Amino acid sequence: MITRSDVIAGYKELLDRLPESDDVISMQQAAHETVDAFRANIRQSCEYQAKNGGRPNDPAPSTQPSAWKGGKTITPDNLDAFIAYSDSLGPPSSPQVEHFWRGMKYVPSARVSERLDPFGEEYVAGQVAVYREIARRDVDQQVNELTDFVMADHIAGANPYTHQPPVSVALHVGRVSRAIERSGLQIGDHVLDMGCGWGTSCELMAFCGLEVTGLDINPRFIELVNTRAKRIGHKVGAVQGSFESIPGDRLYDAALYYESLHHAVKPWETLSLVHNRLKPGGKLMLAGEPVNDIWKYWGIRTDPLSVYCIRKFGWFESGWSADFISKCVKRCGFEIEHFEVEPGSIGWIMIASKRG
Repeated sequence: MITRSDVIAGYKELLDRLPESDDVISMQQAAHETVDAFRANIRQSCEYQAKNGGRPNDPAPSTQPSAWKGGKTITPDNLDAFIAYSDSLGPPSSPQVEHFWRGMKYVPSARVSERLDPFGEEYVAGQVAVYREIARRDVDQQVNELTDFVMADHIAGANPYTHQPPVSVALHVGRVSRAIERSGLQIGDHVLDMGCGWGTSCELMAFCGLEVTGLDINPRFIELVNTRAKRIGHKVGAVQGSFESIPGDRLYDAALYYESLHHAVKPWETLSLVHNRLKPGGKLMLAGEPVNDIWKYWGIRTDPLSVYCIRKFGWFESGWSADFISKCVKRCGFEIEHFEVEPGSIGWIMIASKRG
């Protein structure tokens, strides 16, 4: 497999820019065994052709008809062909892949009856079966949800993402900022950042005057968040934990899930756990979560990007209807104060407060 340095150097040399994100770097690494194959793929891209006098609007190489026979439907039988052909076109953010994926959906053979109780074990087992059908592995977030990266690059970066373009960073900052704005929190309030990942949300909340404890399952993310906080001087500390296990016994003024709750197999369980770790009236903030109507209640997302990430990396990618996640939050002891869609495909923001 090619290295991260190979990917970054190829983007700089051929496209005059850095890769969009670390996920794109990882996807390029996974898709190409040799540097020559990776560079050949970049040269086929619309972006490269436009920079070198080609036709920037070519949607995909002319080999598509013979390389992919599945039309717009992904099934268990053609899933690997879908992944292979997607990889041959470029990373998920490329114009060729976006064109190929347009209008696609996955049709699982594992069926889940929407007459079942969505909180019940039979319904959960059905959705896990859909995940296993796509991922071809068991749910194991201690293994499947980890991300590797070059620590030094992200410690030194202007922001923890490092390689994402300004417009992408601004999207993240805007979503978290609007959640903070809606929360009504005060200077010095202590927030638990559930699934903090790279730590951008931690840093932004600290910049706004909040004290932050970040929690993540990946020990390398914990190291990154703590090292950057020490360098910058933010009141941020990160601890290793999971949605099912929050270290310590202190109570918090608020908890944030940013682009993270949808990785929980049973979101109502982690929300109940967080409810127990909030002070009376403490705030629950959800931002950047995938509210959609794929399922009546909740389930594995079957759009092509989610299917790609589940099969390629083993990530648990679920989503919920607006009605279900509202009932879920209320079931766990919260009163919803604000819940509406923001710009972007997963731009919903919810603010709720702990009853009692």
